[in-house]
Amino acid sequence: MNRKSLVILGTVVSNLLTANEDSSSSSSSSEDDDIQVRAVFVNAFASLVPEVHPRQVGYLQVISQYSCQDFWRHFRVSRASFGLLLHHLQTDNFRSEVAYHGGFEPMTNSEMLLIALQYLGNQGAIRLLADKFNRTDSSIWNAVDLICKFFYQKQSRFIKFPARNEMRKTAAQFYEKANFPGVVGAVDGCHIEIHPTTKNELAYRNHKKFHSFNLMAVVLPDRTFSYIFTGFPGSSHDSYVFRRSSLYQQIENQQRFNYDRYNLIGDSAFPLKAWLLVPYKKTAAGLTRSQKEFNRRLSASRIVVENAAFGDLKNRFRRCQDIYATIDKAVHIVVTCCVIHNICIRNGDLNHNLHENAALHCDVNPPYPGLNHNNQAGNRKRETIRERM
Repeated sequence: MNRKSLVILGTVVSNLLTANEDSSSSSSSSEDDDIQVRAVFVNAFASLVPEVHPRQVGYLQVISQYSCQDFWRHFRVSRASFGLLLHHLQTDNFRSEVAYHGGFEPMTNSEMLLIALQYLGNQGAIRLLADKFNRTDSSIWNAVDLICKFFYQKQSRFIKFPARNEMRKTAAQFYEKANFPGVVGAVDGCHIEIHPTTKNELAYRNHKKFHSFNLMAVVLPDRTFSYIFTGFPGSSHDSYVFRRSSLYQQIENQQRFNYDRYNLIGDSAFPLKAWLLVPYKKTAAGLTRSQKEFNRRLSASRIVVENAAFGDLKNRFRRCQDIYATIDKAVHIVVTCCVIHNICIRNGDLNHNLHENAALHCDVNPPYPGLNHNNQAGNRKRETIRERM
């Protein structure tokens, strides 16, 4: 018996019951009670059958007919990159054992990846994906969650800081951009807008009065991420976050590279060190010509991190512009996007929508009195490079 039949049956039974009551009662309160009882009775019958939500059928077949350009627009990766991502899932035994107990057919790895990519690449609601793929909302969430957990756990395979024998090549590639020597990475932070429901949500309210967490990253000349550190509340300064990262501690202990030959570059939100060069700060007397030239070359070299890497990330994966999820899930989402960003770039799959202009939120730092721009070793190195320019 379908839902409509049960509603009709409930109405008939309700009318029969009310017909047996004393028809001589004319009080308004009695009539109101009768109406309420009748409504409850009808609704109880209607609830016996689950509500049916019409959905699209055959969307996977439609996807197979997409042109390469349409495929990219919907899933934000090329077909070749999709095949590479699917290969990583299959070779790592992603969901190798799936039990089928009747009902809807289990999702294939391909379908789960398509769902996750469309979720990451757009800001649409989960129910829209459920309608498209003819799945329940919970199934869509589960697919996204499993895919993101997989790439989060595998991030070290795809996001790698240059090894010592790769430093020279990396520095040469940076030098080609603006003739700035010794650079093996550009560091910066951006903010990911979120909507926390935790008790400590005030910690995530940043200097610009919206909730976010920090994505700290080091970027290579080809705009891929060589290191990421994310999840710190948005009220934290970039320098504070970076100092608590594993990379900072490793470089401080000289476990990554030789300070005399190589260094990272950052903006004025970071401390000056022998291994981290930042621009000269403006003074009342102004900057000299050579100091301005130093700042210009440094800025031209570090453009790969802010406008390029963060811009590509948020334009390709629009979900990173504004995430409605728990903090843990949001971190998994952002890390997954960074991993896929690297895979795509190394596969020659660049962002085709360069005209898009997502809010990067790279300038959300509050005042930070503990910032040190007077490090002696850092000053000596910066002065040496400036004089050689």
